[in-house]
Amino acid sequence: MPSDDLSRILAIDYGTKRIGIAISDPLRMFATPRGIIENGLRMMNELKELITSENVSTVIVGIPRTLSNTESEMTAEVIRFRDKLIQFLTPLGVSVISRDERLTSIMAETNIRSRELPKMKREKKSLRDEEAARILLQEYLDSIVKARRP
Repeated sequence: MPSDDLSRILAIDYGTKRIGIAISDPLRMFATPRGIIENGLRMMNELKELITSENVSTVIVGIPRTLSNTESEMTAEVIRFRDKLIQFLTPLGVSVISRDERLTSIMAETNIRSRELPKMKREKKSLRDEEAARILLQEYLDSIVKARRP
């Protein structure tokens, strides 16, 4: 069970082939991209290992919705994943929170292009996945700080 005083928050940008991962610092101020985990048989165990080793107490799952705020096939798939994750992580004392992730992939693409990386690096889909998770997490962290202000 994670220690609450300096526990971290992990964000997931779910995809059918891979999931992007980002993690907060212990003070919950900054989100850092942490790569991807292949979506396959070992995914849940790899997530558990990361959550345990990094003292994660909360996992944010980005829920995709269309621009017109409706659900898509991918929305249903991510919700099924989130529900499995809740069953898997609740016994470990880790909470799972859903967040709207509309536009995070577009924002991630824009951020990556602005870095002026070589074309081969810019086009790596895993880079976009982890950046989308970082954006999702940073927005969440910013909302916590904003909620604490008087």
